[in-house]
Amino acid sequence: MTLQDMLRTVWFGKWLVLVSVLAAIGGAYLYVSRQEPQYASSATVQIVDAETLAAAGVRLESDPSLVTSDSVTAAAAEELGDPGLADGLAASSTAEYVSDTASAVLITETGPDGDATVDRANAVAGAYVAALQAQFDDDVASMQERLGTLAESIDQQQKAITEARRAAAAASANANPNAQFDPVDGLLEAQYSTTMDQYQTLSGQVTQAQLLASPATILQNAVGSTLVSLPASLVYAIAALAGLLVGIGLAVVRRGLDTKVRTSGQARRSAGAPVLARLTGTGVALKSAEAEGTLPVARREATAYTRSIRELRTALQAAVENDSGSAVIVVTAADVETPRSFLAANLAASWALSGRSVVVLSGDLRQPRLNALLPADAEAPAPTGRGGGRARTAVVPTAIPHLSVHPALHTELDPADFLASADVRALVEQLRATADVVIIDAPPMLVAADATILGSYADGVLLAVTLGHTHVGAVEESAERLRAANAALLGLSVDGTSERGEATYDATYAFAGAADEAEAAPQGEDADRAETDAAEAPAAPADADVPAPRPDGQHRAGDPQPPADAEAPAEADAAGSDAAAGSDAAAGADAPTDADATPADDAARTDADRKPVAAESK
Repeated sequence: MTLQDMLRTVWFGKWLVLVSVLAAIGGAYLYVSRQEPQYASSATVQIVDAETLAAAGVRLESDPSLVTSDSVTAAAAEELGDPGLADGLAASSTAEYVSDTASAVLITETGPDGDATVDRANAVAGAYVAALQAQFDDDVASMQERLGTLAESIDQQQKAITEARRAAAAASANANPNAQFDPVDGLLEAQYSTTMDQYQTLSGQVTQAQLLASPATILQNAVGSTLVSLPASLVYAIAALAGLLVGIGLAVVRRGLDTKVRTSGQARRSAGAPVLARLTGTGVALKSAEAEGTLPVARREATAYTRSIRELRTALQAAVENDSGSAVIVVTAADVETPRSFLAANLAASWALSGRSVVVLSGDLRQPRLNALLPADAEAPAPTGRGGGRARTAVVPTAIPHLSVHPALHTELDPADFLASADVRALVEQLRATADVVIIDAPPMLVAADATILGSYADGVLLAVTLGHTHVGAVEESAERLRAANAALLGLSVDGTSERGEATYDATYAFAGAADEAEAAPQGEDADRAETDAAEAPAAPADADVPAPRPDGQHRAGDPQPPADAEAPAEADAAGSDAAAGSDAAAGADAPTDADATPADDAARTDADRKPVAAESK
């Protein structure tokens, strides 16, 4: 996965990432609100090294565990003036050697109150030093006691030796050659010598111990406390980072399990066909059409949706361009939710407004909607054709110039069987011969074989896809079915893209024709005078022979024919209208006109009137 794919994945699951981050921050808030800040304060105790103590004949138990002993904590609690604090000190105190030499012990106190931890650390350190001093004093006292015992033993031994020597001297004076001397005086001298050595050694140790005086001292008192618990800002930062990572992970998992089309590129890769247009504002256009009863393309209003429809028409026009000058296009969808009938109706209207003759045919016999979107003109004659299960070839003009609609097809057969019949194939060919463009609205691809059958009659198929709704598998299967039926897949129309870019375009490149029309419109008294003149104008006689012009430039069957001298102007008007429409189409202009405008009215427009229309289409 590239960095771009990762960023797209994160953006696709942005709400999941946001929820994860907010949940993590919420958990951090609960943690911070329930936890008290913890402060730590430390004091260092210096202990005389073991060699010096051994030379002094003292042996200390200075292990750091002594710090949390009952005797030390009780003494510290007494020092703090709260004997009941002993258990708390044992729980909050820690001690460890500063180095491997065991010559210094670091005593640390933790608690929610920084000042209290300073006092408690100093108290515990003092109690620890006092405990070591007590051990030292006890050892020195023991040595002094042993020293006194040795001194008494030496005195006794000296007395015994003295008496023995006196006895030996007296015996020698009597000069009794047969007398035997007791050798005890030699043993006494040996004992005396040993005892004297012990005494001297112990005396030296006592002297050194007295010079040492104290085995431990407080090297550094606790003077301040530091915050050892995590700061709230750090907790929130860690929580936000953790939530972000979890959210990204969930977004990646979700994207991996997602089977819907999310981007135009994904739709293009799934179908193996180009994206001809990205439709925007479809939802707004549908609501507007339902409220006003008019197709968005047929109104003189440039919107994001109408621009995208015209882009689609231009792309399709280039895709189906051939020598015959006519084209049959089937509009279908890869899923049932895509508004393909609405798309087909607006596409047909856009083509008709560009000056091409267009016929629309509803190929959806299961749920026909196209004829309701393009109602026939009320003044048009009733269609004639063959009934029953056979397709009727008559078309009826609509209120949009150059656009006709074929009556809805009906049959008692299965729709797929009827559409596969020779009658329908012949109908499509007849419509091709009578119009520049034939638009056929077909059911969704995967519902039945209807769209595939109609696609085989057409020059190409337009497949509609909705981002976030259409599944990737549906697009792939639709494309495979069309290729299997030898139907040309012209491309895709992708619905569901953002309108932000279109809104920016509107703001920076607005339609200038609206301002020109506003300046040209009569205002105030001029407007009232224009309305009065229009009301006083003589009306045409009811029995006039010249018929009213039709929106498509044709006369209804049974209409009275115009007189010979009126025929030429009518033909001139029609020719002018066709020329104007052709020039607009060549320039790429497809600006919508009023639904009730006639070719004669269109031909009568001045160049100034046409300027805003061309500007809007550009």
